[in-house]
Amino acid sequence: MLQKMIPIPMDRIQLKSGLLQEKIEKNARITAPLIYQKCLETGRIGVLRHWRWDGDSETEPHPFWDSDIGKMIESVAYAIRIYPDKELEKKIDQVIDKLKALQLPNGYLNSYFQAVASEEDRFQNLYYMHELYCAGHLIEGAVAWYEATGKRKFLDIMIRYADLLVNVFSDEKEGHPGYCGHPEIELALVRLYRVTDEKKYLELARTFIERRGTEPYFFELESLKRGVDTTKTANQKRHLKYFLENRGPYAEYQAHKPVRQQKEPVGHAVRAMYLYSGMTEVADCCDDSMLLDACRTLWDNMVNTQYAITGGIGAASDGERFTFAYDLPNERTYNESCASVALVQWADRMLKLETDAKYADILEQTLYNIILGSVSNEGDQFFYANYLSVYPRYYKNASKALNDKMYAERQPWFQVSCCPPNICRLIGSLGEKIASTSERRIWLHQYTACRISTDLGGQNVILDVDTHYPWDGQIRVRMDLKQETEGALMLRIPGWCRKYQISVNQVPFQVNVEKGYADLSRRWKNGDVIDLNLDMPVVLMQANPRVREDCGKVAVMRGPVVYCIEGVDNGDELANLSIDVEKEITYCSGKLKIMPEAVSITLRGHRLMADDEMEDQLYRPADFRQKEVVIEAIPYFLWGNRGFSEMQVWNRFEKR
Repeated sequence: MLQKMIPIPMDRIQLKSGLLQEKIEKNARITAPLIYQKCLETGRIGVLRHWRWDGDSETEPHPFWDSDIGKMIESVAYAIRIYPDKELEKKIDQVIDKLKALQLPNGYLNSYFQAVASEEDRFQNLYYMHELYCAGHLIEGAVAWYEATGKRKFLDIMIRYADLLVNVFSDEKEGHPGYCGHPEIELALVRLYRVTDEKKYLELARTFIERRGTEPYFFELESLKRGVDTTKTANQKRHLKYFLENRGPYAEYQAHKPVRQQKEPVGHAVRAMYLYSGMTEVADCCDDSMLLDACRTLWDNMVNTQYAITGGIGAASDGERFTFAYDLPNERTYNESCASVALVQWADRMLKLETDAKYADILEQTLYNIILGSVSNEGDQFFYANYLSVYPRYYKNASKALNDKMYAERQPWFQVSCCPPNICRLIGSLGEKIASTSERRIWLHQYTACRISTDLGGQNVILDVDTHYPWDGQIRVRMDLKQETEGALMLRIPGWCRKYQISVNQVPFQVNVEKGYADLSRRWKNGDVIDLNLDMPVVLMQANPRVREDCGKVAVMRGPVVYCIEGVDNGDELANLSIDVEKEITYCSGKLKIMPEAVSITLRGHRLMADDEMEDQLYRPADFRQKEVVIEAIPYFLWGNRGFSEMQVWNRFEKR
């Protein structure tokens, strides 16, 4: 194992108060039951039975519906683990009974292929269909349900299916040579391996990863076998259409070259993040340092060239994909919620192996902006895409696909509903991303008010953490232990923080900071109090000048929170505003009724003015007429909760 630390289980972390506690509780009490209800109302649960589709378009199941079921069960598992709900648990047990009844004697389980396709179609279209992807999400749901409840029924169902996959795809069996067009099964198989200790699941995950991108291209051979020549059939050329020629075919699927040779993130962003997460898991379990090197290269390229300041990735809507370095649009970006969810999962996996705060920093920045913003403040509506600038009139006059504002306003549900359960399962599992342990060390990665029960130097210790993070940078940790013990408390110093102080029992403590973690090594006794004070001023951020849409603009940040300006507070035509960087910037809480504890920021600047003469003029010689204005900024994750109005993250600035 390359893993250097082990997460402290969520049932040993009691959240007390604060933003994360509020979001996790709302996720459990509102969002998770809603996700179940939507799966019921939309037929996703209803198709879990033996039947044959009769051709009615209103009742046709979708190839990816089983993945929604898996993520829904996983979401509920995390919810009831912290906030027990016997009625909801009973409903999920009934869904699991349906899955058990649907499963075929050989272990196969897929509601779409059992209702619509024939037996001969199974595992014959891995390029376009989601067969193994669905299996992966069902496996993840089964593991989560077992860990939350101790019930083995769903786990045993998916073990039978996984055993079938081993028999069909394993190299040792000289079986099917393929791999999934939508990665996910790889990381799911490793998760199953970790809970069962059956190495065959790890070996299959590794096989899928090692096969990917090798020539002759499997997807080409598979298509030809079905009578489809992807090099000649126009509607099958998506693998060529979306990318620069030098990246080669099948880049959308991260299958253009072997994974160890890939240097930049390409293709469908969600697929990429799931693949890289699976690669990281396999590198860990197989002690494969070269595979981990490939993950590092991909990570560094992505976060340094194709990562939006809010945590969004995958800028292009056509293909939900990465484009090229520094291509980070604002109004016409995409940044699918699922991609950021999967990015957090990958960051968490890399952190465990590398013990480098740069991964926790990206996890935090993505969490406090895209992830929390992907669901409404009430917990019942969702973003699929996450823009950095929104102009409502554009959506009122755009094509029919955009006219319903599906991407610019949170929605109760989507026909392709991958995002809501994905957001729900991630928020539900955040407790496992707060702290970790290693030999004689406790690592604090994310700061929130909580009580953590763990071991240090062979002694049980409780860390009582108090903070109002992310609204201020004051963190206090009290040690509760019966006997004195030697060990280290490793405190993350966030990458955004330029100045901090640490004291133990009110005495300044000199620390060594390595890879972003302050090492507090000493002999601890009961009642010791550690204070970490992170200076949290408002910072105006600029992008690399090669990010062409953000030249001459700044974004507003305070701590890990990115701020935006909304028409609700600042009127229409936000593009006319500019921030005076030399004027005083103030901040306070209590202004936002939807979240009184949230900190709002007040800036000063100007608005470009047009006099009456310009009513009938499109252009004229510039006179730069403007007036002084006060500009109010709110946390990006809260935008869109007070009606549909303009919003922008990047703003023009002026400096005399």
